[in-house]
Amino acid sequence: MAWLITADVFRAVAIGAAVGGALGMGSTKYIQSLLYQVSSKEPHIIALPLLAILAIMVLAMLPALSRALRIDPAETLRSE
Repeated sequence: MAWLITADVFRAVAIGAAVGGALGMGSTKYIQSLLYQVSSKEPHIIALPLLAILAIMVLAMLPALSRALRIDPAETLRSE
């Protein structure tokens, strides 16, 4: 059960990261105009938002994961 929740959250974040990364790479000219003497392709400029998104993903997943770990699958199947 925990694996299903983790995989579902990871899938949603991966799709969002792919779309966001594509849009971010497409807007490099605009980003460079906003940043003073910083290239938009520097590794830490790309890594910091990625790490923030991963941390938020873990924090958002914890309540659902803890609830899934407390549920007995056999009990759930009997009630349905």
